[in-house]
Amino acid sequence: MQAVDVQGLHPRFAASVVLFAARKGHPVSGLTPVVRKLIAGRDPLGASSIVESDHAEVHLSGPGSGYHLTIEREGCLLTVVVQDLVPTLTKELWPPLELGHKVRDGWWVSEHDLIEALLLLASGAVPSSKMVLSGRRRWPSEELIREAGLLQRRWMAGQGGAFSVDVLAEPHRPHVRVEAVVQDSKEPDLAPLHTLLTTRQSEGWRPQMTVREALMHHLALNDGLNLG
Repeated sequence: MQAVDVQGLHPRFAASVVLFAARKGHPVSGLTPVVRKLIAGRDPLGASSIVESDHAEVHLSGPGSGYHLTIEREGCLLTVVVQDLVPTLTKELWPPLELGHKVRDGWWVSEHDLIEALLLLASGAVPSSKMVLSGRRRWPSEELIREAGLLQRRWMAGQGGAFSVDVLAEPHRPHVRVEAVVQDSKEPDLAPLHTLLTTRQSEGWRPQMTVREALMHHLALNDGLNLG
């Protein structure tokens, strides 16, 4: 497994990538003093399991303009355009997740899955091209609000030790709707990402964290959800 250089990443995101890589046993290089301090403050145990290398053939950079990330390897530069991200590991770096009156539909994906994909992409040859990374399912704003409201109520009850049957009960979910497939100009084209990831793993692009789980991590990261 080849090491990835994280020096070109924003320090807070680099800390997230390095800690994630440590859990996977993935070697890294290019740790700056700032990144080391961030890691030690966030996860001392995780910091002890980092696998460092003096050399890396793959270099990660970003997020840059438009929240793009880049992977440079063997003279090729792959740009990953991150869309509809739920921040689950890094605070105050990505676009804020609006869950109040500014909530919107989106193809939501967790930051956990973004980092997993980034490391997978960096593990092999990459083309000089640009590709979108987002979730596979479109979440209407009302469904996102429903999930967020449920989690916020449980979190607030936990803070005050006021759990009740009503709070813990799973709300009635809407029936599955069968809808005609229509071409949506706003739908992200995930084919390039999926095709490239099939060379790394058989399932290609398949996010592992559900949106509910992502919202739970986002809530824990920010001590609550922005429902205002």
